[in-house]
Amino acid sequence: MQHKEVQQEIRQIAKEFATSSGRTVNENSTNFLEAYGFTSLDALEFLLLLEEHFGVTFEDEDLTEETLTSEERLVDYVAERLV
Repeated sequence: MQHKEVQQEIRQIAKEFATSSGRTVNENSTNFLEAYGFTSLDALEFLLLLEEHFGVTFEDEDLTEETLTSEERLVDYVAERLV
């Protein structure tokens, strides 16, 4: 799967999760979690959705603020594990 496809799928999953939870989506935010209005609990649920969808595992030591708040780093993390 290409990097761009991973990015599009992550965005779609985030948007669907956010709207189903009644969150307002602000795609202009530079903070990925804030863009979708995710609380810390929402973020964990979202990661579980990504693990299930892509068949990847987020290791505890990789769950850093940098990975979770940057769309690019999150996409990179998932894409690297799909290779």
